[in-house]
This record gives sequence, C-alpha cells and structure tokens, in this order.
Amino acid sequence: MRSLTRWIRRRDEEAPLSAGAAAASDAAAEPAAQSKGEGEGEDARTATRATLTDEWKQRQAKVDWMHAPQMAPYVNGLVSGRAMEDGGHWSAYACNLHVRPLYERRRASGADGGTGLSMLAVGCGTAHIERSLVEAFRWPVSRLVGLEYDDALRAAAAASFAELPEVDATFRHFDFNGDNSAGERFDIVFCCHAIHHATEVEGLLRFINASLKDDGLFIGIEYFGPTRFQIEHDVLPIIEELFAMLPPDLRRDLGDPDGAVAERFRPATIAEVAGFDPSESVRSSDLRTLLFATFPVLDLKPMGGTILRWLLQNRAGNFRDDDPNHVAIIRLLQFIEREFIALRRIRSDDLFFVVGKSDRI
Repeated sequence: MRSLTRWIRRRDEEAPLSAGAAAASDAAAEPAAQSKGEGEGEDARTATRATLTDEWKQRQAKVDWMHAPQMAPYVNGLVSGRAMEDGGHWSAYACNLHVRPLYERRRASGADGGTGLSMLAVGCGTAHIERSLVEAFRWPVSRLVGLEYDDALRAAAAASFAELPEVDATFRHFDFNGDNSAGERFDIVFCCHAIHHATEVEGLLRFINASLKDDGLFIGIEYFGPTRFQIEHDVLPIIEELFAMLPPDLRRDLGDPDGAVAERFRPATIAEVAGFDPSESVRSSDLRTLLFATFPVLDLKPMGGTILRWLLQNRAGNFRDDDPNHVAIIRLLQFIEREFIALRRIRSDDLFFVVGKSDRI
C-alpha cells in the first residue's frame, strides 16, 4: 500500500477540480429543456463514437472502459457537479453555461437572422453525438457542417440528419493532416474524441481557429493524456497496485479470445499502440499544450480516465451492474481517481473544454 498511502493525504487546503468550479456549478442550476428519453441508450450515456457494425458495438460493451457500471454518472458529474437525473450530463452543462448564452446574445443583436447557431463538427463520424446535442439536449443549432474522413460514416451521418429537417446539415470529406483552408465561419466548432488523432496539430488548430467567428466557441471533450496511450511514471505504480487488488474474475481480459486472467498489469508499448492504430494519440501531449497555451480558456473540467481507463479497458464487461460488490469496487476506484485529480496529484487524461478564438495562431 506504500504508493497509495503516499498519494492519499489529508487535505491541508482546498484543491478545486478547476478554477471557478463552484461558480460554474451554481450557474448550471437551471437545466436546459430536455426531450423525453434523454440519457437513454448508448449514444446519450457515453462519449464513445459508434461505428456502423453491430458486432463492433457488442464488443465495445464488453471492453470499452466507459461501459463499466456507473461510469456515465461519474464522468458527467466531474464536469457538471450534478447527478445525471438533475441535468448533469456534460451536454446539458455546456448548453446552459455556454451555448444558450451565445444564442441569446445572437438573438439580442439580431445576428442570427431569427434562426439558430451554426456549428462545425470536426471528425463527426456518424454524427450520432451531434444529433443528440440537437435533439436530446436542445442545443439551438440550425446549421451544421460535419467533417469526416470515412465515406461510409459520412453517408450515415447525412442519412441521420435527413430525419431532422429543421437543421440544415451537410457533411464533407476532411483530412486532419491535409492542407485545409477555412471558408465559412461558425458560432461553434465542436469535437468529441477526434482531434487527438491528428499528426499536424498546429495546422488543425489554425484551421479550427480560422473557422470560428470572432466571439465563437470551440467546445469539445478529448483525450489529452500521454502520447501513444503511454502512462506517466508516477501514475503507473498506482494502476499496478490497484490492479493487483482486483479479484481474479475482474482481471479477465475480454479482448483475449480465451478471457485469460492477467496476473499483473502490463501497459501497451508505443509500437503496439501505433500498430493497432497509427493515428492513436499520436501527438496528444502536444495537443494539450498547444490548445490551452494558445486559445483563451473559458472552461476546463476533468473527465477522468487517467487511472480508470487502464484498469477497466478490456475488462469493463467483467463488472455487472446488478452485483453490489462490483458496483462498490467501481465506486471506490472512481473515488480514488477523483481525489487524485482534485488534489492535483495526477492530471485528468480526458477533459471537457471551452475556448474562445485565438489571436496567437
């Protein structure tokens, strides 16, 4: 227990999750209008992008760390400070504190022409998250341009938004690492676990900045942890010790055809991560530095993952939400990660952010 007891210390002074967290929580007291069924189903509960195959979705339910019990309330609560049933989803939080106030300013000035906001979605995939923002969380968006490299995902996104005639939606081919020039400018640029796949981070950030109106908002949730899914030297011992405490049935590797029980935690090598996906977190550490050093930060909240991603990835399906012991273990692990982040002993790998237009890029 030496590494854990070294990290868990009595609070001599308050360490808020981020500057202004208490004020932000108070400002979010009135939830945005929400549709029936908000929070139901995979897409509304998690921040994981879907692909087009049922087989992939079924596998994700077993291996993706965000599919472990109680994970959606945990990561959303880190952002909003509220329970899901009280409007605590990050999308509602973002709408209440940032999107709707921007919309009201546009209406007051007459700049919106009596319609809604325009939004550029970078790396939109099937646009199921963007659709939930409009439908379930009532983001006042009337114009959407989705950028996606994959033709099949882009076609699925177009088919989905064809069912929403109130939104003028178009979807275009886009390469993160291409020579992209901005044309139309938008009220909002949005991304969800997409831009950490970019190699040409500086060029992508210049494109995003040029795509923003002068008072526009860049809103997203992203992985900003170590490049190539590596684990910081002072975090790894904590993960190893917690992993060793898990009972054998919760250490089964569901990514392994035989479901083998791992005796010890072994992080992936740089070569293994690159071999699985050459674009995976290829410059994620640089992304954290460049984005937050260059753009004015308006809101920044942790979404965890520094410890839990690695403990639960390929093992999420071992934990049953109808087993009180499993749920108790999950909640204890969440408490540990949350406290380490709050005490600033570790950094949150996943972040919710809102930044403004930069004059430095």
